[in-house]
Amino acid sequence: MKNELVSIVLCTYNGIKFLESQLSSIQKQTHNNLEIIILDDVSTDGTFEFLQQQSSADSRIQLYRNENNVGYNINFSRACMKTKGDYIAIADQDDVWEENKIAVLLAALLEDDGCMLAHGISARFEEEGKPHLKSIRLVNFFIGNDARQFLLQNIISGHNMLFRKKVLESALPFPSTVYYDWWLVMHICSTGKITFVNEILTWHRMHGNNATGGAKPKTIFYKQTLNNLSYFLQIKSLPESFYQMATTLQYHYHQLNNKSFSLKLFLFIFKNASVLLAYKKKTISWPSYLKHAIRYSKNTTLA
Repeated sequence: MKNELVSIVLCTYNGIKFLESQLSSIQKQTHNNLEIIILDDVSTDGTFEFLQQQSSADSRIQLYRNENNVGYNINFSRACMKTKGDYIAIADQDDVWEENKIAVLLAALLEDDGCMLAHGISARFEEEGKPHLKSIRLVNFFIGNDARQFLLQNIISGHNMLFRKKVLESALPFPSTVYYDWWLVMHICSTGKITFVNEILTWHRMHGNNATGGAKPKTIFYKQTLNNLSYFLQIKSLPESFYQMATTLQYHYHQLNNKSFSLKLFLFIFKNASVLLAYKKKTISWPSYLKHAIRYSKNTTLA
């Protein structure tokens, strides 16, 4: 395998508590041809001062700081614009990587010129608890390019992906109101394929403030979905089947506005559950499909 330059994008905000272990796991990667782009979003807890020390000791680190706090979505958009490598990996400030993460994902990505993104398994953990491996066994990990499977839920997190930089030609700048990783995946499905490596490569730390720049806010699900769909429908080069399903969902969610529950929306989701809920891994699938079709058809707040 060629020693390709990989750009690691790390956005920080008041992350001093966990940042040292994450940065150390990045610096110890077995694939060592790296540039580490770090963009700090005006931290006030000593994060930036710590990073200044690290950048002085490691020439691979390129450290930047925003003039004003912009939030994690715009921060990642700006940081990605600064990359020079043909391959980009996203890093959260509070995770820990396996030391072979980049090497394994890059090898998988290079097996097929049509593959735009590779992802592995991200196992959740708390400081005092065991890793959340049960949830891993309940997920069908995504392979392919069927963007319809991402209309209701994003199932590939940013901290768990390595993708080709050429995707940014259409994906940048990231919309401020669509999670950046969700937006990237949709564009990747329009330009190529996604592959999966069946190994735990990321240890995703769970705590009260996981999203860079602040915990992700709770929102009314149908409002978030309508916002996402308005952007997703602008993406070119997806198949007609995607636009048909997205447009129908958009119509039904508009009708949910003044209701507590939509029967028509429920029936549509349940009818298409094998696609819309394909990430759910069950021996008997229909009870899970029924549960989530009901959940996604309510006018309720989801975390």
